[in-house]
Amino acid sequence: MCGFVAAVASEKAPLPNMGRVKAMQAAIAHRGPDSEGFLVEESVILGHHRLSVIDVDSAPQPERTIDGRFSMVYNGEIFNYKSLKEELVAQGVVFERRCDTELLLKAFLRYGPAVFSRLDGMFAAIIVDHQKELVWAVRDRVGVKPLYLAKEEGVWLFASEIQAIKAYAPSRFSSFNPEAIDNYMMLGYIVEPKTYIAGIHQLPPAHYAVYDMKSGEVKQHEYWSLKDVIHSTPSFISQSEGCNILEASIRDQLMSDVPLGTFLSGGLDSSLVTQVAASQMNGKRIHCYSAGFSVSDHDEIPAALEVAEKVNAHHTTLYFNESLLSRVGQVVDIYGGPFADNAALPTYDLALNAHDQVKVLLSGDGADELFFGYRNHRSMFIEQAVKAYLPSFINEHVLGWIANGYPNHPSMPRSLRAKSTFQSLSMPLCESYCYAMSIASRATLNQLYSHEFKCRLGAFSTEGEFARIGHELEHHNPMKVIQYLDFKTYLPGSVLTKVDRATMRAGVEARVPFLSNTMMDRVLPQEPQHNIDWRRNKKQLRHWAGKWLTDDVRNREKQSFTSPLSQWYRTVQYPELFRMIMTDELMESGIFDVRKVDALLREHHIGKADHGTTLWALSILARTLKH
Repeated sequence: MCGFVAAVASEKAPLPNMGRVKAMQAAIAHRGPDSEGFLVEESVILGHHRLSVIDVDSAPQPERTIDGRFSMVYNGEIFNYKSLKEELVAQGVVFERRCDTELLLKAFLRYGPAVFSRLDGMFAAIIVDHQKELVWAVRDRVGVKPLYLAKEEGVWLFASEIQAIKAYAPSRFSSFNPEAIDNYMMLGYIVEPKTYIAGIHQLPPAHYAVYDMKSGEVKQHEYWSLKDVIHSTPSFISQSEGCNILEASIRDQLMSDVPLGTFLSGGLDSSLVTQVAASQMNGKRIHCYSAGFSVSDHDEIPAALEVAEKVNAHHTTLYFNESLLSRVGQVVDIYGGPFADNAALPTYDLALNAHDQVKVLLSGDGADELFFGYRNHRSMFIEQAVKAYLPSFINEHVLGWIANGYPNHPSMPRSLRAKSTFQSLSMPLCESYCYAMSIASRATLNQLYSHEFKCRLGAFSTEGEFARIGHELEHHNPMKVIQYLDFKTYLPGSVLTKVDRATMRAGVEARVPFLSNTMMDRVLPQEPQHNIDWRRNKKQLRHWAGKWLTDDVRNREKQSFTSPLSQWYRTVQYPELFRMIMTDELMESGIFDVRKVDALLREHHIGKADHGTTLWALSILARTLKH
């Protein structure tokens, strides 16, 4: 596990600047504190930092073939590398070490880019053929590992984090992308492949790109299709098969030469991972890490303790309070830009605390996307069922009219707060799901945005982007469209980004066994009714969990790992709250109408409305604009 940078110039471009590439490498040093390497070969410069997890004594990257023709930098873990290695050995390929780095390069030499679809793991890599002057960039199926890219004066730049790209040419990469800002303000994250910086993008998950250094041409290819897998013919998964798949995924991802542990929230997913992992530790006690909050409604520590005691774990708990508000600048440092998941800092603190005991942490991420585990999935299932029975005229006109006139105030009883439900029912599917996943409504953003920024956005909207992505699937079942949207937006943009950046900043590797190739290939084709109905979700996974978990744990309703921002912001005196949000950079950015932002602060502070997540997003964006 590690981080890398690369700079590649075409024949018509000047050579990459050595000092600038060194600055890029320094910007990702935290991703690999154990060793570093650097390679310069004519118009190619590769830099690498390593966090040693497997074959810890092996030489640092960049990896290079004996004849010097091929070189590679790589970030990640390939969990099926042993079986691939056995296959290559049978064909006469000789290996000198037992690490997946050597396997990846030699497998590529034997099979070419066709090998990418066979890799079961989390990875990003740059492979250079110095003789043919070709460069391959590749990223794993779902985007667990990041790969940023940009072009500056004919030089292609690649890096594991956006800070490294910016370090090459800070003045060049300083303008924000208005579409990304709209994503961020509505969702709390940015929909890939965009980034918040104009001119910097990510390589999409499940893609590789080929860069021709002679011509300067770039061709991008998809090596694994989420759409094809969802549309493939489903087959029944029995409880025994499901348990076997889960056990094998976790066993493969326990592969390590260093100590490991788990993130344990106390919910179904992390409890399953912890229970199964603990049963495969050969008598060793597993380390588990849990976070709690000062407001009891957000605290899952008691549930986590129950699971930890059952498996006799070394269990560490951290509690968080409103002091997190004063650490907002750390979010920008850790994530390299605006990222408003309010569990970002607790995740980082847990990983940092774990660093002294373990180097690898398994998480339950990905299960909700596979098995329809979010509350919004239940809400959308019910709403879509209701809409199916209503005449189109009511869906298109009456519900919207009711939503516009329906009162909305936090003092109203929860049972009467139906405005958002009416709004969602009146929208097309993809826009409705975007609305359900948002941290700020379009109406709120339209008030906050300045006239200048709205002109820069033009016809773009995040809801429209969701519609475009959702329409790619062309599936008859609306819940499968929602699942496709999850895998294309929220999972890579928020869930996996949060865990990767937090753990790597802390010098720890995170793994996600629910996103193994076999798990996704078997579960994704299934019809939604196997996992969600009017009463329950995650039905299949709960059934499998009966082998390991008590009924109260496997039937526990999901409690999202979120902090009580709304309550915390109301504990802050208004002058201080104003200073926290209304920085000079935010007011001078041209993005917002300053008077409307001030009004939003006052509404929240007096309890007239709940804008806690929007205030958090504004606060982080204000610090981002300082950098």
